[in-house]
Amino acid sequence: MLEPGQAAIAATLLRGPAHLPPNLFAGGEATVLRGLRVHANTISHARLVALEETFPRTRAYLGDEEFNRLSRRFVEEGGAGRRPLNDIGETFAERLADPRAADLARVEWAWLESYHAADALALALADLLALGEAGLLSLPVRLHPATRVVVLSSDAAPLTDPAFASDTRALLVTRPDAEVRLFAIEQAAAAAIGMAQEIAHIGNLIAHLAEQHPDGGAAIAALIEAGAFERV
Repeated sequence: MLEPGQAAIAATLLRGPAHLPPNLFAGGEATVLRGLRVHANTISHARLVALEETFPRTRAYLGDEEFNRLSRRFVEEGGAGRRPLNDIGETFAERLADPRAADLARVEWAWLESYHAADALALALADLLALGEAGLLSLPVRLHPATRVVVLSSDAAPLTDPAFASDTRALLVTRPDAEVRLFAIEQAAAAAIGMAQEIAHIGNLIAHLAEQHPDGGAAIAALIEAGAFERV
């Protein structure tokens, strides 16, 4: 919880000078307001820099001038809210009218979430070698903490990786070890990953994929190899 003086300063920065308690600072009103203005500008600048560092590909796509205009408007309209610098970009994509820019921003935010997610040992294909068919199908798994799926609304996939096709509509973000990885996946695979938000058996995931995929087992194996799951 903030100390009374800190809370008063925060209220003043958020709601204006009328919320500044008298005698909180030494000096005349003009001097105090000038100091608060400098402080607010410093915070605003730090937020703009944080957005630039969070969304480098989005910035490169939009261009510096347009990105700076949009990020400044985002900050001035309260998009950053009371979030710490590491989290202020969470809703930035929602403010972008360009579908490609919005998709890029959502992928970059998912990448950052994956990077900062909790560590866990990812399920590997080698873990399945000792299991019989029954053991494999009944093996319970769930999403690795660093796994994210971004469903795209545009042809932005090649902007994240030139190897991805322009008709890619879902991207998988994983971090099974130290490095964040990005994969193009089909909608059916994205749906199967969604099933593993809670504990799910591999057999159920394969059956679900088999309804829309020619080889559900191979599709699940690809997701395991990507580091999408952890063993329960």
